[in-house]
Amino acid sequence: MKNNKLVKLFLRRYAEGVVAYCVLAVVLVLFAFNQADFFTVYGPQSIFNQVITLCVASLGQTVIILTSGIDLSVGSLIIFTNCVAATIYMPVTNMVGGNIVAGGIATVVIVLIIGVLAGLFNGCMVVYGRLQPIVVTLATGSIFSGLARYVRPTPGGEVPSAFARFFTGRVGGVIPMSAIILALVIVCIWVPYRRSRSGQALYAIGGNEKAAFLNGIKIEKAKLTAYCVAGLCAAICGVLLTAQTRSGDPTAANNFTNNSIAAAVLGGASLAGGKGSYFGSIAGAMTLSLIVGLLIFWKISSYYQNLVQGIILILALSVGFFTAYAKQKREKAKAIAEEKEAA
Repeated sequence: MKNNKLVKLFLRRYAEGVVAYCVLAVVLVLFAFNQADFFTVYGPQSIFNQVITLCVASLGQTVIILTSGIDLSVGSLIIFTNCVAATIYMPVTNMVGGNIVAGGIATVVIVLIIGVLAGLFNGCMVVYGRLQPIVVTLATGSIFSGLARYVRPTPGGEVPSAFARFFTGRVGGVIPMSAIILALVIVCIWVPYRRSRSGQALYAIGGNEKAAFLNGIKIEKAKLTAYCVAGLCAAICGVLLTAQTRSGDPTAANNFTNNSIAAAVLGGASLAGGKGSYFGSIAGAMTLSLIVGLLIFWKISSYYQNLVQGIILILALSVGFFTAYAKQKREKAKAIAEEKEAA
């Protein structure tokens, strides 16, 4: 009996996420029929390498959506940090005596700091400038895009193959490194942040910012932290993209912003704020990434790929709408029942 109640509570809270995982299961089945090495060690490695960047980007986007904002600078910040990493890797390595490992660690640290500072800049503009997040991040996205072109005027850069193999290879010859990285991002960033006061405050702020303020929640601190986390996630994506391409390209196709929003919404995050989790966002990101992979397998034009992604986003929004509608009906029925009992 108790287990049934827990299951019902879970389904009510994560209904959209469960739907996203059901869709993901269908997509994985289709992948199994189209990818010859799906059931070998190369199958999971290929899949996680394909989805890891959008998964991490969607986690950062989810944090901002929880505050009832949208970060339109995510994609540009990913490209900017990618260009920085590809450009400074060898100069930094030479500065530390030519040690590739030490150079790689120093490069990653520098890039992550840049990401956090960029997120902090976004947060300060939103919090202290009293500006709408969508306006601020639209402007800063253009700034990050311009900085990417300044750092890396043309595609290129020098990244050792060992760096690429580390992030895209396998541990013990079996476990994809990208899967481990995703798990570390969840365990070391999302979970501690979600359990912190600032992380818990996001849900209250997104639900009702005025009520959260009246209840003593430090809104400014919570929002600043949220944007810093989003910037950190974008920088991690920049590092991963650098490892995957072994170069920096300011002109690369940038779909990370739209897809990160779509993944979060597909996973159950509410654009009104106060609702979302890594559980759903990861499913949404994996589903979107793998669907694009399937369309490429089937040699479908990129124009139709965008069409399919748009349809998926509309369906995700529809699931959210019907879930909210069902919740309102339940609450209304409960209120009527309580009035009858009181009478």
